[in-house]
Amino acid sequence: MNGLVQLEVAERIEAFEAAVAALDTRIGRWSQREVFVVADSSFYIQNEVKLADVDLHEVLDVPRWQFVRLLFPIVVVDELDDLKDASKQRARWRAAHTLGLLDGVLNGGSHGVLHEGEHTVQDGETRGKVNVEIVLDPPGHVRLDRPDVEIIDRTVAIQGLAGRDVWLLTCDTSQHTRGRAAGLKVSKVATKDPGPSQTGRPRTGLALASARSGAPDWPKPRLLRSVEKRGPRQ
Repeated sequence: MNGLVQLEVAERIEAFEAAVAALDTRIGRWSQREVFVVADSSFYIQNEVKLADVDLHEVLDVPRWQFVRLLFPIVVVDELDDLKDASKQRARWRAAHTLGLLDGVLNGGSHGVLHEGEHTVQDGETRGKVNVEIVLDPPGHVRLDRPDVEIIDRTVAIQGLAGRDVWLLTCDTSQHTRGRAAGLKVSKVATKDPGPSQTGRPRTGLALASARSGAPDWPKPRLLRSVEKRGPRQ
C-alpha cells in the first residue's frame, strides 16, 4: 500500500513540476511588448476582411511598433471546427480559411508568427508584427454551458495570468455588452459585407442594393419582368 501511495505522490509531483515549467515558459513568452487580443468566432466569420488580410494594428488602433499577440482560446477553435459544417456558405468558408491559416502558421505547435511585420533599417525596429497562440484549457477545467460566456471567462483568466489588459474583438452586440460588463476592453467590429446570396453567386446591382437596405432579395414575378422588358404602353 505504501508503495502505491508513494508512486501516486511522485506522479503528482512530476505533473505539478511540468505544469510549473509550462507556466514559466508562457510567462516568459508573454513578457514582451505586445498588445494582447482575443477574438470570438463572430470576428472571424462576419468581419469584412478575412484573417489573412486583416490589419489588427488598425483594428485595435495601436502603434505599429507594438507587437500584437492574437490569442485563440481552444473553445474558439472548437467553435470554428463546428462552423466548417454550417449551413451558410460564408460561415463554412471563413471557418475553414481561419483554421487552415492557423494550422499553417503553428505547424503542429501552439504558437507562431502570423505576420512578420516590416523591418526598418534606419532604427532597426520591426513594425506591424503579429504573433498568434492557442491557449488550451487548464487541467481539470470545466467549461461553461454557453460558448460565448466561456470565451469571456477564458479571456478574463488570460488577463489575470498575463498581468495586462486583454482586448476582445467581436461582431456581436451581446458579446460586446458581456465583455464590457466583465471588465474587458472590447472593440465591436462593424460588418459591411452582405456576403454571398443564398444561391452562392455574388450579389450585384439591385440584389446588392436590396441586401444593403434590408429589403428581401426575391426574384420578381414573371409577369412583372415581361412588362418591364416591353416597357410602358404608349
